[in-house]
Amino acid sequence: MIPCVDEVVLRVSLAHARLLGLVERLDDQQKDAASALPGWSRGHVVQHLSDNARAFERQARAAMHGEMVDMYDGGQAERDRSIDSGAARPLGELYEELDLAQRALEQTWSRLTEGDWRRPVRFRRATVVDTALARWREAEIHAVDLNVGYRPRDWSVDFALHTLDFLSARTPTGTQLILRATDAAFARTLGVGRPVEVAGPTRDLAAWMAGREVDASLTSTDPLLPTLGPWPPDPAD
Repeated sequence: MIPCVDEVVLRVSLAHARLLGLVERLDDQQKDAASALPGWSRGHVVQHLSDNARAFERQARAAMHGEMVDMYDGGQAERDRSIDSGAARPLGELYEELDLAQRALEQTWSRLTEGDWRRPVRFRRATVVDTALARWREAEIHAVDLNVGYRPRDWSVDFALHTLDFLSARTPTGTQLILRATDAAFARTLGVGRPVEVAGPTRDLAAWMAGREVDASLTSTDPLLPTLGPWPPDPAD
């Protein structure tokens, strides 16, 4: 389910404000504690969110001028270096950088015309509107990764459905994955092969597909939940 551009921008703006509120709850010691992502502290998550906002602002700004640029100067290696080095900085600096990066992204988006939103970008060989949807996913999923009280159960149903659509590519090869919501009239069949049904609340189905801890239990017609495939790769890489 893909909302219109104005709705996506609004939801990203709300998610940005929420991220700042979550980071405000931390002190420097808590910033250095583990996040929900293996190998990353909360500081790593915050630095990544700042870098990601700048990268999407860069995609939009280039698209406005009919250009396409890489997400990060220096590619994956520079992305990783920035996250590792930035995570060690004081919380106040990380907070300020996140605030500035998010504001810059929203300001650039505010200058886009309807035609600009349809312009191509190098990210996923997609369009500017796809970067807004990607930022929505980044802001909502990494808010959970901060591990300071925001959970998949706090996601909107629209976000959960969008996430399920985007992550359908994670369906295991040789499996017909049947997702069935227990809290809504929602069912989806993905892939081909041996049928396996996974059932649970809509938001928890999305969390599971995103590789995150669920809030309620999921049931499966197999003894164990299927092993999902990798996150959809960026075809531009």
